[in-house]
Amino acid sequence: MKPKMRRKLKKMGAFIFTASMIAMIALLGLVRIRPVEPPKKAATEKIVVNHILDEKVLDLNKPVVDLSGWQRPEDIDYNTLSQHVIGAVIRVNGSYGHADNSASKDGEDTAYKQHIKAFQERGIPTAVYAFVTGENTSEMRKQARDFYRRASPYKPTYYWLDVEVTNMKNMNQGIEAFRSELEKQGAKNIGIYAQDWFLRDNQIKVDKFKAIWIAAYGRNTGSWDASPETTLSYKMQQFTDQGTLPGYSGNVDLNMVNNQTNYNELFKNQK
Repeated sequence: MKPKMRRKLKKMGAFIFTASMIAMIALLGLVRIRPVEPPKKAATEKIVVNHILDEKVLDLNKPVVDLSGWQRPEDIDYNTLSQHVIGAVIRVNGSYGHADNSASKDGEDTAYKQHIKAFQERGIPTAVYAFVTGENTSEMRKQARDFYRRASPYKPTYYWLDVEVTNMKNMNQGIEAFRSELEKQGAKNIGIYAQDWFLRDNQIKVDKFKAIWIAAYGRNTGSWDASPETTLSYKMQQFTDQGTLPGYSGNVDLNMVNNQTNYNELFKNQK
C-alpha cells in the first residue's frame, strides 16, 4: 500500500490560512509582554529591644551567651534569643593560617559583625573575645592589633583572651605580649578565659588581667551544676557547651556571672 500523502490545501483554504497567520502576527506585535517582576523584599524586621540595662537588679539565673561564626546569623532569631540572656560575648578572632566556615585565613570571624550589631541593637551589652593562637611574641602582638582594630569600633564592654592552645614554650611570655599590645592599642578592660589546669600547667600569670573567665563544665548537661575547682578569683564561669536557648536550634556555650557587682563590671563597665 502506498503511503498516504499530506493533503494539499485548496486555494481558498490556503488564502484563509495565510490571512489568519498574518492577523495573528500583527496582534502579537501590538501586545506588550510585561517583564517578570522580581519578588518583593520582605518587610524590615522589627527589632525588639530588651531593656536589661535599665534594671538595677538582674535575674542572674539567666545566662550570658557566647557566639562565633559557627552559629550562623541566618539561623538565629535575635529578637527571641535576646530576651533570654543578660549579655553576650562574641568571637572576633578565630584561628589563623587556614580558612573554614567560621573564620578567614587571617583569623577574622565570619559572623562577628552581624552578631555584635544584632545584640547591641536589642539592648544586650556585648563583650568580645579572641582565640589566641600566636606561636611567637611577634604573632601574638599582631593578633592583638587585629583584635582591637576589628572590635574597637563596636565599643565592647570587655576584651577577652581565649587561651586554650599551647603554641609557645613560654606561654606566659606570649600571653603577656598579646595583653600588653592590646592595652597599648587602647583597650581598657582586658580579661583572660581559660581552664584552671591550663593556666597552672603553662604557668600563665593572671595578675595583670582585670578579670578571669573560667571554663568548668561539671557534668556538661546544658544546665549549671557545679562551681569551678579553683582558687582563682573568677568573675564569670562558662558552664556548658551543650546549652539551648529559644531563638536558636543548635547548641551554644552558656556562662554564669556569679554576682551583681561582677556583672556591672563586665557588662556595665561599673566598679
